[in-house]
Amino acid sequence: MNQFHIHPSHLDKALQEIEDSIQSIEDSYKYKIMFICEELLTNIIRHGDFETRTPDIYLEIKSETDIYPFSIECKDNAKAFNMLKYPDPNIHADIEERQMGGLGIYLTKKYAKELRYSFENGYNILRLSL
Repeated sequence: MNQFHIHPSHLDKALQEIEDSIQSIEDSYKYKIMFICEELLTNIIRHGDFETRTPDIYLEIKSETDIYPFSIECKDNAKAFNMLKYPDPNIHADIEERQMGGLGIYLTKKYAKELRYSFENGYNILRLSL
């Protein structure tokens, strides 16, 4: 189990710590974990509406033994945002016709075998399994 408290101004450092912590994991999972972590954290920091609150962001990676090999839990105190309800981009449209944004969320949903979202005690909580 690896737990990280993310400071918005130290995203690069946090991503490096996450990558260092999963060095022994099989490459295919390592890539997915890093993609998802970078996508989630970048979106929270860039687009999260913290209003007047100091950003409070946590990420936890667990090795599972039951159904799925890994799970990730991302928790933040930004305004409620359920990425599961975010519309998928039209990946079949010509590149010139596509709207900006949403591809990272789409790929995160595709990589995950299971996704759950809740908003509890002022925190967005996204749990996903790989």
